[in-house]
Amino acid sequence: MPNDRHRALRAFILELPAITLIATAILIGSSGSPHDSRGAPPAAKNTTKPFDASAFTRYALDHPGDSKQGGKLFFDAKNLGCGRCHKARGDGGNIGPDLSNIGGKYQRSLLCESILEPSRSIVEGYRTTIIARSDGRILTGIVKGESDRDLTLVDADGKLHQILKSEIDERKTGEASIMPSDLVTNLSHDDFTDLIAFLETLRPAGQASAGSDPLGSISLPAGFVVDRIATGITGATALAIAPDGAIFVCEQTGSIRVVKNGSLLPKPFLTIDVDSRWERGVIGIALDPTFSTNRFVYINHVKLRPFPHHRISRFTAAGDIAAPGSERVLFEGDEQTNPGHQGGAIHFGKDGKLYVGVGEQTAGSPAQAMNSLLGKLLRINTDGSIPEDNPFYRTAQGKYRSIWALGLRNPFTFAVQPETGRILINDVGQGTWEEVNEAFAGANYGWPASEGPTTDPRFHAPIYYYPVASISGGAFHPKSGADGFPTRYQGEYFFMDFVRGRIDVLDPDRPKNVETFATGLTRPVDLTFAPDHALYVLVRDAWVVDENFRPHTGSLLRIRFAPANLKPPSAQSNSHHDN
Repeated sequence: MPNDRHRALRAFILELPAITLIATAILIGSSGSPHDSRGAPPAAKNTTKPFDASAFTRYALDHPGDSKQGGKLFFDAKNLGCGRCHKARGDGGNIGPDLSNIGGKYQRSLLCESILEPSRSIVEGYRTTIIARSDGRILTGIVKGESDRDLTLVDADGKLHQILKSEIDERKTGEASIMPSDLVTNLSHDDFTDLIAFLETLRPAGQASAGSDPLGSISLPAGFVVDRIATGITGATALAIAPDGAIFVCEQTGSIRVVKNGSLLPKPFLTIDVDSRWERGVIGIALDPTFSTNRFVYINHVKLRPFPHHRISRFTAAGDIAAPGSERVLFEGDEQTNPGHQGGAIHFGKDGKLYVGVGEQTAGSPAQAMNSLLGKLLRINTDGSIPEDNPFYRTAQGKYRSIWALGLRNPFTFAVQPETGRILINDVGQGTWEEVNEAFAGANYGWPASEGPTTDPRFHAPIYYYPVASISGGAFHPKSGADGFPTRYQGEYFFMDFVRGRIDVLDPDRPKNVETFATGLTRPVDLTFAPDHALYVLVRDAWVVDENFRPHTGSLLRIRFAPANLKPPSAQSNSHHDN
């Protein structure tokens, strides 16, 4: 049992920020200051002048850097020694996230930010945990696995500690990264740029670095035009379009906005209290199939109290606002630990049931558990009850009978083909692949044991996958009856990538047939086809909601086919190409 001295020390340590001097020594190295890769020593720390992180970023954005020298810095324990904690291309440690595909996922500016401000955007699952044991010992590290009985903690030296939960007196999760914030203060600008250049090379063979597609200048196939019909949207996440053309747009921070007759109405349709930290907030919306008569609007959002959890509510529209007091709570999700990987999309199936995508919130193993909603596609009735023909209704208990498919990581969006009821799920990958999965009752998509192509008979392999970036919105073009787009697009599946800023088109019957439809989009999150035969695309100039989140930076775009804009064949430039 701990004595009074141990108790006092433990209380003191548990009040400290979750950064350790040991981790600092491991990440920087213990053999003195690194030297400039060009032979010159780094500039000495100026103890009177504040460190100017922005100067490092500006230099790295203006200079290409030497990736080979950056690789030496990364792996050389006498320099930065990043490889002690991070794996890259199969080499390195397992304390921090695997960076083998980081260059395909993050643009150069975000790579700079991740090093200069490591606590600004901590990858979920890698927050520091401080544990006070009943024998008086204090352990600090990252939780690598956890069960009802015990957990595995890896410390900054890479040592694994198996700890029985019965032996834990106190446990604290820190908001600071185990990676030190002063990692580069002894580096020259050239060294820092070399390191960034090396990180950019960490991507699958043949994949361009993130952000290499043009942003700001949207490229479309010949004959298509794009209009920006609404701006000033805060934290755009999802949209739904009514039969009369009114467009409902979710703002992550708590409001539902309406775009009508080409204008964003000043008064929100609805404002609700949510926990909007990181990826939480208002994250999904669906209109009832008979919306024209019953005016029902279904919202998926994350409530803060009594603990963070998904809630699905139904509201009744009264004109352009929700009728006061019309909320009916239909379904309550599990208590959340981490704010990442929320999923969020909700859509009606052809069967009239409401389908809901829920992310695994970086927890991993619950995606395979039948006593957790995490990492699942759910199916419920419009009154919140659970259909008795759900695949696990007889074997699961309580609200977990709503599970329709499992083994997903972050089903950010999915889409239902109106004519057939076919469902395709866009599942955001972790280290290697982004996935498009076809949904089936009772299907298991393998996460966390499997990502991307698989021959494991236990799991459904994706019908399409591509090197990791961040897959987002998806929508089926109508199979017939729509005269807006050329007939070659009828029945095709349009899906977007948040990081790569593009829309691709997939033939669901021949899913290897994929071509690029649009490039140059700024962080697209959702899209859908509308009664006016146009494709509406929601974009946001924000990664997550954190202290640097900028409101009013989202937009709603309309992409339409205007044959009159077609140029003579000699002047046309076709932007289609194989993905």
